[in-house]
Amino acid sequence: MTYKELSNAFDVYSNRHAESKLETLLFFDEYEKSLLLTKAANEIVKEMLPSFDRNEKIKKQLAQLTRSTQISTQVTLDNGLKLRNDSIVYQLPNDVLYVVAESLRNSTGAILNRIKPLQDDEAYYSFDNPFRASARGYAWSVVISESVSNVITKYIEVITSISAATNPEYYLKYISEVPAFIVTDSLLDATINGLSTNTNINLEAPLGILHEKILDRAITIGYMAKGDDPNLKVAASNLSTNS
Repeated sequence: MTYKELSNAFDVYSNRHAESKLETLLFFDEYEKSLLLTKAANEIVKEMLPSFDRNEKIKKQLAQLTRSTQISTQVTLDNGLKLRNDSIVYQLPNDVLYVVAESLRNSTGAILNRIKPLQDDEAYYSFDNPFRASARGYAWSVVISESVSNVITKYIEVITSISAATNPEYYLKYISEVPAFIVTDSLLDATINGLSTNTNINLEAPLGILHEKILDRAITIGYMAKGDDPNLKVAASNLSTNS
C-alpha cells in the first residue's frame, strides 16, 4: 500500500472496529492516523526483534529495515564515558534500532575480529574474570549514549587487542528504526519523529507484509486512547513513538 492507501484502509478498518465493538464511530484526522500507524509499526517491530536471529520468517518480514554499513572514522570520547582507555569508539548511525552483527575489518573487508555485544555490568564482570576473557579472534562491544542539549548520540565502544593505530573499520548490520508513516502531504504544525511532511506519499510504505497487523494495532491503540469521548485528540505525549 502507498501511504495514502494506508490512510483509506485505516478508515475502513476503523469502521469495522466500531461496528463490531462499539456503538460510536470515532473520527481520526490525518495527524492522528499517522501517529498511530507509526506507533503501531514501532511496537510490532520491537516485539519481533528478540526472535530475529533464529526466525527466518521474521528476517524476511524485516528485510526492508535491514541495513549494512562500514565505518572507518574513529571518535575520541572523554575517558569518563568509556569502559577502557585503550578501546576504539565509532559513532553509530542515527537510525540503529537493533544490532544484527558486527565485526572489525581491514581496508579490504577481511574480518579481523568478530564482536560480541555486552551490557555494561556484564562487561565489567568479564574484564575482571579471566575465565570469561574474550576468545581469540573476538572482541567485545558496548553501546554508549551521550546526551547534549537533549540530542542523544550513540557510539559503539569496541574492546579489542587490535590497536586503534592500525585503523580497523567497524562493520555493522542492523535493523533501522521504523520511519514515520505520514499519510498526508503535510501535518501542518505537528511533527512525528521530527517530520511534518511526506514528499513520497504515492510510494509504497515500508513493511508491506505487516500492513494489516499494523492497521489493526494502530486502530486498537486509537480507540483505547480516545475512550468514550469522540472529540478527544490523541495526545502525542501519550503515544510517543520513541517510547
